[in-house]
Order: sequence, then C-alpha cells, then structure tokens
Amino acid sequence: MKKLILLTTLLLAFACSKDDEGETFLDKYDGTSWTVEEDVSIDGEVADGGGVEIITFSNGTYFYSQFVGGGGAIDALGASFDCMQYKEGRNVIFGGMELTYKILKNEADELLSEATLLGEVIGTIKFTPQGENLVMTETSIEEGIETAILIPSDSSYDDYCN
Repeated sequence: MKKLILLTTLLLAFACSKDDEGETFLDKYDGTSWTVEEDVSIDGEVADGGGVEIITFSNGTYFYSQFVGGGGAIDALGASFDCMQYKEGRNVIFGGMELTYKILKNEADELLSEATLLGEVIGTIKFTPQGENLVMTETSIEEGIETAILIPSDSSYDDYCN
C-alpha cells in the first residue's frame, strides 16, 4: 500500500511539473492588468501630474493593450492615442503610421518584442516578473533604456477603451 501511495504521489508530481514547462508569459498573464508604479516626489505629489497607465496582457490577437490617461499623447495630426493595442505583425497607429511588432521571446519569465518602422528596428519592450510585480524595460533609439515597475491593477484596458 505504501508503494502505491508513493507511486501515485510521484506520478502526480511529474504530471504537474510537466504542465508548467510549456507555459509561456502570455499563457501565465493572459487577462491580467497592470499599472505603472508612479514616482513620488519628496512633498508626496506624483511627479508626472497624476496620469494613469494600464497594460492588459492577452494570449489572443493583441498580445498587450495599453491605456494612457491624464494627458494622453497627441500625434502630428492632432489625434489622441490614449488607447493602443499591439499585435504581432503590422499595426497602423498615429493617424496611419505603420509599425511592425515581432515577439522575440514568449517564455514563462520573459516577454520580449521589437518594433520596426520602415524596415528599421526602432526599439524593444521587455516584461519580466519581479516578485508580485512586473518590470517593463523599453529600449529605443531616441530615448535609450527606460524601466518601470508594473503593479497589479483592478482596472483593465477594457474599463477605459471599449
């Protein structure tokens, strides 16, 4: 009887660990939403004026969706782009500009994608877990390397953009 219990326990342990091996970042974080942890100045005021940024991951057509509120960006044509969705392949944004996104890594502990404009790589964005949070590292030709901490959010992209 002891051997049967031991054998069952071992089989269950191997079965569970095998399921986790194939899990990707987008599998693990599908449907989760995150907000950028804001820097706070010495007097307690939020340094950027109190804007909000929400990122929601999906293992569907759009691998992540982003809402930027409290001073969303304006493109050259005057159009606001508070709500943006990113999919692998061709994306039309900013009043007709075409960017191509390619997922370079989608592993359990890292999602890495690159953006291309007119055949030239203009930057990458990487998400990695850090405890209960995520680290977002953006690298671009114009801005260099920028890093932000993402904390879990009860709000999602759909709360603002549908």
